[in-house]
Amino acid sequence: MGMLILVVGKRINLFPVLMIVTGLAWVVACRMHIIETTALFPTELCGRVVVLDPGHGGVDPGAHEGERILEKDLVLEIADKTRKFFVNAGAEVIMTRNQDHDLAAPGEKSLAVRKRQDLRARVELANTAKADLYLSIHVNSARDRGKSGLEVYYSEKQGSKELAEFIAEESRRYTGRVRSTQPGRFFVLRETNMPAVLVEVGYLSNPEEKNLLHDKKYQERLAWIIFQGALRYFEQNNVPTTTGKLN
Repeated sequence: MGMLILVVGKRINLFPVLMIVTGLAWVVACRMHIIETTALFPTELCGRVVVLDPGHGGVDPGAHEGERILEKDLVLEIADKTRKFFVNAGAEVIMTRNQDHDLAAPGEKSLAVRKRQDLRARVELANTAKADLYLSIHVNSARDRGKSGLEVYYSEKQGSKELAEFIAEESRRYTGRVRSTQPGRFFVLRETNMPAVLVEVGYLSNPEEKNLLHDKKYQERLAWIIFQGALRYFEQNNVPTTTGKLN
């Protein structure tokens, strides 16, 4: 039962406030290495460095249905919701982008060069930070409008396949929409030094999934799926914390 106090003749429930304050205090303590274990919060993510990579951005819209629904916008929203789950669990989160831009050099006119620079910058960001995980978020599209479901591609780095399977299992549990997990040769998977996956959260070309991907509550569910998959990866693999974290 929540704590109740009497203020000017009114009963006020302080329990939600206390939970928020306690949660914030735990995150601070976690990052300062004051605590090691707790029964209330997932300490497996305490101090981990997680890179969240919303694909595309700027001049590169990614998959799109007309001019109004763009992959670059959807994945940025989903990544930001995912970021909040990780931060609240005590992880340090690096977003490759938090606005509508790419990571290419300012003034570069060639779209092909911009794309190469952008991908290289994302990889260097993760490798320099010595991140524990690299999670790239994308939206799919296909000529076959019947195709649907979440797909997870994983790198050759140890632990990547397990991470992909955990994310797929969580999607099966919370959405019932899983298409496959498979090895991927995308640049961001080949060149990153840590376990890495690229999550295609659904198909914009599928009318039903297009509506779901635009729904804020469904985006929140996708964010939870990615977060839970990563949490299970650390819980079940007893992964040691990488040294050389961000200050």
